[in-house]
Amino acid sequence: MKLCTLTLSILLPVLALPPFASATDSSVPKTVGPPHAIGPMFWGLNIENVYLNPVLSWTDPSLEAALPSAGIESVRFPGGDAGNYWDWQKGTMYPIGGAANVQDFLADLSGLNLATSVQPLYNLNIMSYNNKLITKATLSVAMKNQIQLLQAAQALGLPVNNIELGNEFYWSEPDHNHEFPTAKDYQLTANLWAATLQQSFPNAKFASMLSIPNSNDARTRTWNTPVLENIRGIDAVTIHRYDSIIDGGVWDGTPADAVLSLAFTDWAKIVTGEVRPAEKKRLRIWITEFGGFADCTDNAQLTGTWLEALYQTQMALQFLSTASIDQMQLYNMTGSTSSLIFQNSSSYWDSCLGKTITFNATPGALTATGQAYVLIGNALQGTTSVSEVVFPEAPFIKPGGGVKPYPSASGVALSGTTNQWLLTNYAPEPLTLHYAGMGVGTIESLSAPSLSTIVNGAGILTNSTAPFDGASFVLPPFSLNWIVTSQN
Repeated sequence: MKLCTLTLSILLPVLALPPFASATDSSVPKTVGPPHAIGPMFWGLNIENVYLNPVLSWTDPSLEAALPSAGIESVRFPGGDAGNYWDWQKGTMYPIGGAANVQDFLADLSGLNLATSVQPLYNLNIMSYNNKLITKATLSVAMKNQIQLLQAAQALGLPVNNIELGNEFYWSEPDHNHEFPTAKDYQLTANLWAATLQQSFPNAKFASMLSIPNSNDARTRTWNTPVLENIRGIDAVTIHRYDSIIDGGVWDGTPADAVLSLAFTDWAKIVTGEVRPAEKKRLRIWITEFGGFADCTDNAQLTGTWLEALYQTQMALQFLSTASIDQMQLYNMTGSTSSLIFQNSSSYWDSCLGKTITFNATPGALTATGQAYVLIGNALQGTTSVSEVVFPEAPFIKPGGGVKPYPSASGVALSGTTNQWLLTNYAPEPLTLHYAGMGVGTIESLSAPSLSTIVNGAGILTNSTAPFDGASFVLPPFSLNWIVTSQN
């Protein structure tokens, strides 16, 4: 690893400025583009528990406590593949979707809404009805069934604002291939669903789906163009970001600082391949599933580390920095060490290794990612606009071995009831900055001694709060930092 000096000096008098820098203003961190609005459902989560053992109920006290602590604003119902087989009246999947030891009813979602104020993103079942795949003969009654679901939700006091038209049909699966032989078939069907649903829910927004191309699945590689060419009457597209689709996972011999480079290089490919084409069609983007790197190292050596949290922190900052993204839903509430909270079992399935691994943690406690997301979620409360900030003078981290260097510092500026910044320091040394125009306030820092620090409960990470003065402040090594100053 090669690092230059970690002191940036920009000493100017304190000015009464907002947190967004003009082209010539150097007293606050440099922003990339104008600030953009952030919506009330941006900060979200999947709660797909049908495949978990033991199952986490939507009414579980640890779940109800974790959501408000992390400032979660939206939940995807039902999350993931389960949505394509969901029998909402029985609160579980149709048997053709697989066994599910769970019952989650709309009443449970309503209770979660009342307890935490989270809003639902509805992942509708447009593939199956009455334990069979939908046909032309059953399409009308299947649509009526999903309309009844949304009407029942409204009767329980739940808002119906965002509707996702199915989950990941771009993967080559027998049911996907049978129901939607081509991407065009899917999109024309999705257009029809949106037009029909809009008659009953005129204020709702609808999303189709884009794929991140996978080298092992031709269907994913030919999906996006027909979708974008045929999309009509739909407001957004979903993107599910799993970086191993691009980079193939993290294997033995990969240094921890090299793993963080993937968060930057993989996102650059997604922006070029999926985000920009959607923007050209004037479509909004919903990141309704995402997760960090795939740990393919022997015995999952990077699983449960602070590296997982910083990787997913960088993902969140990238989503926040993209004006076309309306919402993001982490996958998952529980089930892996990169979820929000730890599951009630030490047995975790590692899909990359194809085996179960053991990770002992405090059940229901916040993971490393969960602790970082509490900091971010709290910062987003009351935020109305956001802009990416960069530090041109900051050194780049250079892992070597052909790995692309990346910035040691990244972040966003947040505006609302107060001026705020979320800043990271990915370097192993403190980073001293001088931006007098940021003013004075407080800085809360979350850090670990190393990227490989195992986080299996509370009290392992260093969480400190101190007075802040933009004239000179320090970001600890391997840290996420939340800065709050008074409104100018």
